[in-house]
Amino acid sequence: MEGSNTPVCTASRICVGALGLSIGLLSAIWVVLLGFAAMYFNVGHEWVKLAGTIYVGYAVTFKGIFIGALWAFIDGFICGALIAFFYNLCVKCCKCCKCCSCGKNVKDEVKPNA
Repeated sequence: MEGSNTPVCTASRICVGALGLSIGLLSAIWVVLLGFAAMYFNVGHEWVKLAGTIYVGYAVTFKGIFIGALWAFIDGFICGALIAFFYNLCVKCCKCCKCCSCGKNVKDEVKPNA
């Protein structure tokens, strides 16, 4: 139907892989910094022990820091990917629905018929 004015949703989506990678890297860097702080400055040993209960093998050694960073990256990647996936799911389910009274995500454009 040419000339039909169908509202087009302009809500942005998040790349699942990019957010997973970003949060995974941030988590791994944080674990490495925490491990080195405990190793060289003798602070944060209790935090390393606590994180070691979640990340098996994480300890105040070079090998332990590497293992902890690997676990933190995997954990962060999965959490980031899930956050992006569920965000995109909510955007998809809620876009242009009539129950949304604000209309901030709706832009009146002519949607091309494919």
